[in-house]
Amino acid sequence: MKERRWRLWSKTLVASLVLLYASAFAYSFDYFAEGERLLRENKPIEAAPLLYQASQAEGTNPKVYEYLGLCYQKTGKYADAISIYMKGTSAPGTDRKLLFYNAGTTYFIQKLYSESETMFSRSIEIDSAYAPAYLNRANTRVMLEHFADAIGDYTMYLTLDPATAQEGPIRQLVALLSGDMKNREVAQAKAEAEKAATEAEKKAAADRYQKMLDDVNASLQAVDAASTLSAGSEDVMNYNEEGQLE
Repeated sequence: MKERRWRLWSKTLVASLVLLYASAFAYSFDYFAEGERLLRENKPIEAAPLLYQASQAEGTNPKVYEYLGLCYQKTGKYADAISIYMKGTSAPGTDRKLLFYNAGTTYFIQKLYSESETMFSRSIEIDSAYAPAYLNRANTRVMLEHFADAIGDYTMYLTLDPATAQEGPIRQLVALLSGDMKNREVAQAKAEAEKAATEAEKKAAADRYQKMLDDVNASLQAVDAASTLSAGSEDVMNYNEEGQLE
């Protein structure tokens, strides 16, 4: 009888210790820290489920919305990236300007330029001195052919970040855009005359305009190659330029 009781007590003790250990491990496991580590190592697929778990916990690090959004963005889950960025803008302690900025970048990747422009504008509304948002909004406005507004944003960006390595390409792009605006004014003044132009003249004019657009796009790509359209979160990834982990 004593032996049976001892065995039963021993089994109960072992089971209790196993349960206690498992509970302690689960409690001590830091989903955010592990997800952040994997994201540092450029493993967004592995990082995403851990960061998602972290996002469900109360009192989690507010950067979880930036990091999880970047995981989704990096893996092509753009709708999920936008959703988590927008959720983060309503969470306490988050960097709202950066979340809107990242959302704008995600829309730009999908060539949803109107939505991208809106997100960059919201980032600027939160912080009117946030230079990257002006630069990326300018790039977006070029794609929308809102050239005058793009020039204004490029100018503001150079004012806010005069030491930028992209100064040369940006000034070249502004010159191209300014020239196009003048060309458009001339074109409007000659609109009636062009209606009577020969087909050859129309084609030549169209070819000139297409070349101008090609030059603008080439300059824009040169600026982009210098890392203007980044993944956003400055202290997370060097997917492009916007930074390193702290």
